[in-house]
Amino acid sequence: MTRAGGEFETAWHTAPEAVRRSLGRAYEALVAGGLAVGAVLTDPTGAVLAEGRNEAYEEPGTDGPGTGPLRGTPLAHAEMNVLGAARTGWDLGATTLWSTQEPCAMCAAAARFCGVGTVRHLAPDPWALATGSTGSSATSGAAPATGTLWLLAANVMFLRSVAAAATGPGEPEVLRHHRSAEPETAALHDSVPPGLPENDPVEEWLARLWPALTEAARNRESRHRRPR
Repeated sequence: MTRAGGEFETAWHTAPEAVRRSLGRAYEALVAGGLAVGAVLTDPTGAVLAEGRNEAYEEPGTDGPGTGPLRGTPLAHAEMNVLGAARTGWDLGATTLWSTQEPCAMCAAAARFCGVGTVRHLAPDPWALATGSTGSSATSGAAPATGTLWLLAANVMFLRSVAAAATGPGEPEVLRHHRSAEPETAALHDSVPPGLPENDPVEEWLARLWPALTEAARNRESRHRRPR
């Protein structure tokens, strides 16, 4: 195994299971041509109780592994599919909802309505960046879950899914705004081969991306340390 491969294996297997499973679900959505967002619900020990991904752009009955109860509807965000898999008798106040992207207003409200105890996200709201907002953390109630590496991994999947689905000339607005707001993520996105990945395991895809991912993480952390 190469040094990069060994470093990835160590980082991957020491990450919380919720991080690995939510990224795996986001990657599944990316491969399927959907919006790359994944989410899981965990109990107080970190065990995964339910998981899901965004399926809003996949029609019921079409090819693909999506099975969420809301598939093909505007409600089929990753977090909504996870909450749809939860049972009424569960003590959701003791659970944590993890998402690869900061939940939108709909999903944040649904988590509050269902009484989910904690909401965490790997990456900030990309649409907020695209509109010049500072993000929706104040209203989503979600807290950042991990460090820069998994933030970038989540964001590069998201940007790749948006770019692959785009039609017409020019870049999607969310990618164009990332070039100034999150330049390291945009550069990492540009290093990924165009189109959708093959249906390889998420670990293999991330392991191939690992050298560029770690470089992007160093650059982003350095940028944030510089005086403003």
